[in-house]
Amino acid sequence: MNTASSGRGRRRAEGRPSSLLLPAQSAKQDGLPSLGRRRAAGQASPLTRLGRVAGLAAAAASMVAAAALPAATAQNQALPAAADRAAVTTPVDVGVPTGEKLMFKRSTVTSQAAPAAKKAAAAKKTSAAGARLAAPVKNMKTSSGFGYRVNPVTGAAGEFHNGLDFAHPCGTPVRAARPGKVTEASSTPYGYGNRIVVDHGNGVKTTYNHLQTISVRQGQQVSAGQKIAGLGTTGNSTGCHLHFEVMVKGKAVDPKGWL
Repeated sequence: MNTASSGRGRRRAEGRPSSLLLPAQSAKQDGLPSLGRRRAAGQASPLTRLGRVAGLAAAAASMVAAAALPAATAQNQALPAAADRAAVTTPVDVGVPTGEKLMFKRSTVTSQAAPAAKKAAAAKKTSAAGARLAAPVKNMKTSSGFGYRVNPVTGAAGEFHNGLDFAHPCGTPVRAARPGKVTEASSTPYGYGNRIVVDHGNGVKTTYNHLQTISVRQGQQVSAGQKIAGLGTTGNSTGCHLHFEVMVKGKAVDPKGWL
């Protein structure tokens, strides 16, 4: 009995027609694949669209380059033509007829050398406050000037004489050229013989050398024109005279600009 029942079940399953499938199942099996194929055929993929855009951009760039190339070529060809025109410019012949004289303007020198009087005035401005010095001796007679000379004692050339020599008889009064303080009044071992130095302040000093006698002492205040010594020929001297010096801040200057 069990056997017959099992056989009937198999026959029912085998004899069931396919049309008995539900409509939804039939559409799922037959309709979905065909719908996918239609969509795939009617819509391009992203890679395909990107390729088409790139192709359009490349074509546009080619058209721009093709349009710009003729203009650049024309410009490059125009430059050599202009250079050639400049190179073949006809030179102008400049000449002067034979026998004509050419006149050229020259700059004239407008400056002039300073007159001797101006130079002398400038030399006198070397004093510290523009003050003049009184004459150290009466009737100043210069026997040797300031500057290079031949040494009268040794005969050697090129000696620098740093003062003025005034020739007078020995014993002639020697006077202070300006008020000041005596800083030295003694005999020196440097060829000056008997010597007096007066400090006038502001870095200015006067010295009196080769003296026969000394009438003042160190530290004494003297006034302008006061007798301080007698003219002589002590030290390195060849005759009676006064060797007079003006010192400014320790440097000898030409006394002629002060007297």
